[in-house]
Amino acid sequence: MTSDPARDPARARRVVHVGTGHTGSVALRAIIDDPALQLVGVKVSTPEKVGMDAGRLCGRPDIGVAATGDVDAVLAAEPDCIAYCATAVRREDEVIADIVGYLAAGINVVTISAIPMVYPKAAPPAWREPIEKAAQRGGATFYATGCEPGFVSLNLPTALLTGAGVVDSYRMDEYALDLDLAYPIWDVLHESMGFGKPDGHVPVRIAAGKVNDDWEPVVRYIADILAVDVDRVALDWETILAPRDLDTALGVIPAGTICGHRWRLAAVHDDRPVAAVQYFATVTSTPWPDTWPRPVQPGGGMVFRIEGNPNMTLDLRLEPGRDDSINPGVAATAMAAVNAIPAVVDAPPGLLDTPLAGPAIVSRQVRR
Repeated sequence: MTSDPARDPARARRVVHVGTGHTGSVALRAIIDDPALQLVGVKVSTPEKVGMDAGRLCGRPDIGVAATGDVDAVLAAEPDCIAYCATAVRREDEVIADIVGYLAAGINVVTISAIPMVYPKAAPPAWREPIEKAAQRGGATFYATGCEPGFVSLNLPTALLTGAGVVDSYRMDEYALDLDLAYPIWDVLHESMGFGKPDGHVPVRIAAGKVNDDWEPVVRYIADILAVDVDRVALDWETILAPRDLDTALGVIPAGTICGHRWRLAAVHDDRPVAAVQYFATVTSTPWPDTWPRPVQPGGGMVFRIEGNPNMTLDLRLEPGRDDSINPGVAATAMAAVNAIPAVVDAPPGLLDTPLAGPAIVSRQVRR
C-alpha cells in the first residue's frame, strides 16, 4: 500500500514561513508541528526578531532555525513553498510585491494575506494581474485562503448547495460580537471598523473599498457556482451609536460614538439579491437593534441561510480548543493555509482559482 505523501515524513515539504504577528505565529507553530512539513526558514521584518529561533517566536522550544530579514537567505533555503502570513493592513502593495517576487523565483506560495485572491476570477486586477504573471513566469503555484473570507464562506456553502434544489437566495450572516475581547487590536477596531468614532464617520473598511475588495469575490463565487449572471454587486451599511459610555477591554467607547456596525454585500440579479454576505460587528455591552437578525447562539458565529427547496439553515460557531486561549477564528485562518501546503506544492503551476477541498487538505495533526 502506497502511503499518502502528505502524511509521509520522509517526503516532507520544505517551507519558509513569513510573518510572526497575531495570526502568523499560530501558523508558524502549526508548521513546526505538522509531520508533512519541514520548516527551513523564517522571514521577519522586525529587526529585533532577526536571529531569534523560530520556536521562540511562536511559543515552542528552539528548533535550530533562525529568523532572517534577508530575502536572499530565503531563496537560498530552496523551499518548496512560502507560507506568507504577514499583515496586509495598509501595506497591500508591499504584500503583492513580496508574493510576486517569490512566485517569479519559482517558489509556490500559500497565503492568508491576499484576501481578494480567494477567488482570483473576481479579484481586483491590481491583485490578480501581477500575481498571475509572476506565477506564469516562475512556473509556480499560488493559493490564497483563510477562514472568512476563506473556507467558511467558500467551502461550506458549496457543500450545502450540493443538496439544494431550487435556490431563491443564499446569505451568510457573520456575527463578530464583543470584538474588544475576541480581537483586541485597537488600530483595527478604531481605525478600520470605526469604533469610538463620531456619528457620521464612515468606517475605513467601507470608505476605502475593503469590504468590496475582500468579499465581492465571495458573493461572485457563490453566484458563479449557481450559474447566475450578476447584474451588479450592491453594498448597504449602517452604524449604531453607544447610548452611554461603554466599558470595553480596550477602554471606554464614549456615548454617542460608534459601537457597532452592519454591512451587507449582495450579488444582484434582476433586482434580487441572490448571494449575499452580511456582517455584524460590536463591542462589549452594545445594545442589539430590533431591526438586526439575532445570532442563533449567544456570542455570535456564522449562520448560513438558503431559501428555496429545501430551505437550509446552518449555524457555525468556532470555539477555543482545549487549554487554548487563541482566538478560534485566528487559529482556523492559520490552519486553512498550513493544511493546504502539500496540495499546493503538488498542484500544476498557476493560480488555484477554486477553494481546495478533500483529504489532501485535512489536518495532519491528530492526537493519537
